Amino acid sequence: MKKFFYLIPAAAMLTACSPKSNMTTVTTTTTTTTTTTTVPSVKPEQLGQDVAGSAPNYRVLKASAFQMSGDYADKVAVTLGADGRLVYFPAPSDLTAGSQPTEIGGGWWLNRQGISDGSVFTRWTFDEYRALKTVPTQQEILDAIIPGARVTAFRNIPVPASEAARMTPAELYEYIK
Repeated sequence: MKKFFYLIPAAAMLTACSPKSNMTTVTTTTTTTTTTTTVPSVKPEQLGQDVAGSAPNYRVLKASAFQMSGDYADKVAVTLGADGRLVYFPAPSDLTAGSQPTEIGGGWWLNRQGISDGSVFTRWTFDEYRALKTVPTQQEILDAIIPGARVTAFRNIPVPASEAARMTPAELYEYIK
């Protein structure tokens, strides 16, 4: 019997030295059931990595530029899908004084609002839109679209958006030519 008690510490030491599993048991309890599931373990430092041990993938928002069918730089843009439904529109609180596009030359404007090639322009100026107390309904936004006011050309610029904000229009235009 005494020999059995010596085996317990030895077994504990062996299991402590064995390779760690990459699986974790998760128990979920609701008011009616308890479910136990084994799932892969992920260490926080592995999140965002394609391959264990590789550097994390970081996504950097790149700058973009666009041309318009008219002079709508002071108007708030929204984006329509191919079916004509709204796929993007900002809340009034989303826009700042820095959201208005910057002219960079040749009819091109630095995108500072989230405009894409499916964007159209509304009758609201940036100041008017920011002053709204609530987000307009989708129907109000659709009704505010200026007929024919749209993005006519769109280009990505191979520079982070934060860096583009500090560049001169002439420097940015070099990427567009």
